[in-house]
Amino acid sequence: MYKKILYNTCLTEYCDHVFNFALNLAEENNARLLIYYGIGRLNGGDNVEELIKEGESKVAEAYVGRMKERAFDNYAINVTDGDAAGELSKLARNAGADLMVMSTSTELPLDTGESPQDESFSKLTAEALLRAPCPVLVIPPSLIPGLARG
Repeated sequence: MYKKILYNTCLTEYCDHVFNFALNLAEENNARLLIYYGIGRLNGGDNVEELIKEGESKVAEAYVGRMKERAFDNYAINVTDGDAAGELSKLARNAGADLMVMSTSTELPLDTGESPQDESFSKLTAEALLRAPCPVLVIPPSLIPGLARG
């Protein structure tokens, strides 16, 4: 069903579980997994290229070993500076992504006792939902082991 799945990461512990979901989905669909990490607006400084390479290394360190353990090699890593929601949408459109997989936010709202109605989506997730050129699957905190209630 899906040929290209775009996964957005912030490289936090919270994103680990979302990555596992995206990887499982990619394996089940024999899809290419596009991993995106935005490093924010750098305003064209001299070291932009160096920071992007550093970001690529962080993403590789976080995920490549786990994919190799599962013999999954159909992936690509993309790191950019700039407006993350815009860059994410542009990547989805240019790569022909069939689905974007994201977390609700970079924090654990239910772990801190906050109400799930209190701004459960990060600004990036909310903007990506509005700009996305394809369906967006948002993984709720209740799917993360140890956070489910009820």
